[in-house]
Amino acid sequence: MEFCLEMIKNIYILSGAGLSAPSGIPTFRDGGLWDNINIDEVATHEAWLKNPKKVIAFFDQRRIELAHCQPNRAHYFFASLPNAIHLTQNVDDLCEKAGDNPIHLHGKLTEIRCEVCKKIWDIGYTAQPNNCHFCGSFNVRPNVILFGEVASNYRYLYTTKADIFIAVGTSGKVIDIADIAQNYPVSILINPKREKRVTMFGEFEEYIDEYFTFFIQKSADEAIKDLKKLLKEL
Repeated sequence: MEFCLEMIKNIYILSGAGLSAPSGIPTFRDGGLWDNINIDEVATHEAWLKNPKKVIAFFDQRRIELAHCQPNRAHYFFASLPNAIHLTQNVDDLCEKAGDNPIHLHGKLTEIRCEVCKKIWDIGYTAQPNNCHFCGSFNVRPNVILFGEVASNYRYLYTTKADIFIAVGTSGKVIDIADIAQNYPVSILINPKREKRVTMFGEFEEYIDEYFTFFIQKSADEAIKDLKKLLKEL
């Protein structure tokens, strides 16, 4: 029996850096980007207020690097699922390149916004311009949620209705996926390693996978064959 996409109903996908890691985009923790770069200097609201040029330069470089990255098989598979809503913590555009249209929880790297007229526009993989394309204001910035800023799209985390919840490539340290998983009849975790549950209250003795119905202990791109089989069985 071949995998039938039409059989899959109401899937909620929540993805993190591990989804794009096989495409060459580094993760942030545990040997990732933040091991070599000071978050406080380039990725916080305070950094933006103190030295916006340094923050802009940091995201300009990330945008240049993104231009050379392509979607992997996981991006394409999730893009092919009907009746699925995809929330991603990633700011890259690899989902879109694969044909998906996710809700970006933390903004989008290829976009900038004007703090005066509030317009948002895509600049591709080029350096951020000095002034707004619409009103001419010089108060423009990356359309990315920095640490210490409000992520308005978080409102979708607990309001998305689905029969199956899939968390892929996220450690659960920013968003408590263990808590979200308990709100759905079936939950699937995809991660190459077991992660302790860590929230604002500290580290728990339990592992995140203990809160999920199924655990595929593989990287995002390597897990697709197992995921297809599991979804067919469900």
